[in-house]
Amino acid sequence: MSRVQSGRSRVSTPLKPKRSKPSGELTAKAIRGFAAWIANTFRGQSREFNNLLGLVIGLVIFGLVMVLSASYVTSLADGEGAFAVFNKQLFWAVVGFVVMGVISRISIGFIQRMTPIFFVAMLGFQGLVLIIGTEIYGNRNWIRIGDFSVQPSEFLKIALLLFIAALLVQRRDYIDNFKLGWVPSLAAAGVATGLVMLGSDLGTSIVMFGFAFVMMILAGMPSKPILWVLVSTSVLALAFLNTGSRRTRISAWLNPDAVDITGATWQAKHGVWALAAGGVSGTGLGDSKMKWNWIPMVENDYIFSVVGEEWGLLGATAVILLFVLLALALVRILNRTDRLFERYIMVGIVSWITLQSFINIGVVLNFLPVLGVPLPLISAGGTSLLATLATLGLALGIERRNNAAQFTPSARRVSSARR
Repeated sequence: MSRVQSGRSRVSTPLKPKRSKPSGELTAKAIRGFAAWIANTFRGQSREFNNLLGLVIGLVIFGLVMVLSASYVTSLADGEGAFAVFNKQLFWAVVGFVVMGVISRISIGFIQRMTPIFFVAMLGFQGLVLIIGTEIYGNRNWIRIGDFSVQPSEFLKIALLLFIAALLVQRRDYIDNFKLGWVPSLAAAGVATGLVMLGSDLGTSIVMFGFAFVMMILAGMPSKPILWVLVSTSVLALAFLNTGSRRTRISAWLNPDAVDITGATWQAKHGVWALAAGGVSGTGLGDSKMKWNWIPMVENDYIFSVVGEEWGLLGATAVILLFVLLALALVRILNRTDRLFERYIMVGIVSWITLQSFINIGVVLNFLPVLGVPLPLISAGGTSLLATLATLGLALGIERRNNAAQFTPSARRVSSARR
């Protein structure tokens, strides 16, 4: 009887409720998990991996400093607070590094399979610009979502790069057949570039078609098609330049001493004056005079003028050298890559970063007319920064696989033969 009563007493005893973990403990656990993921994702893979990652981090940090310096005056004038533009750029930098890490760990096979879907989706996204897009300084290339503006063409750049790489791999056996080997790639580049040009964004169009065309040339395009494409695109570009406000800007650039009643040379002239004011050593960080509403879009397309004014010739030269080192780091990864699809991706990335940097700096130096192209990793613009970091995530992922393949040479040979 005592045993039965004892058993009943155990059954009737109420269970103690489980204590839920405090929210602070869950937050700390999430932070530790995220920190572990960051450490595992960006830990040293190889010298090339570390060099590229270090250059990217350095350029982004320098860009954040220059965005704050270039934008706080106009931010205060707009009544948004001195850190308004900087806070947005910092937010997108953090998001961009997370996206870069995620992309660096995605299987290349998955990326290759999803490329056609991604390309079509980004074409549709860019098409929305023509319907609901916002026009800024004559270019309709943004879609406003709440307090943020998204530039779909930046994501279309990534999609075009991947799609051209996939087509070049798919059509590699038709290298001597223009119709079967090269028309599909030219058509893809033409459609993507054409959609962007319909929004009057000539600078982005040049960058997009430029890196796509370089990919085709290095893939083995014969000389006659190369000449034909160059002539055709030159004629189209000249026709486009001869329309609307672009005609005025080109005319002002070609005739800098002419009377400028439209103010077409205002931005270009003040950009050069900013560089001249910097001298050799610069006026000092934060001491730019031209950023006080003398240069439109100074934190975006013309941020290099603030670099030259505040850091002088030495600082501007150092920035150019950093981009040279970035290009060389990408080329070294390219030379270590033997998988065809990834090699074409690396060619596209090197061409994209180099061409866009050259155009931006060339515009500020007045070697080129104003084209509205941001300086990669430095200019203000969340979409541009996010897209560039995502693209560099592809490069880090390729180098991660290069480093892993060194320890499995047989698997590397099999993978190369399959591709």
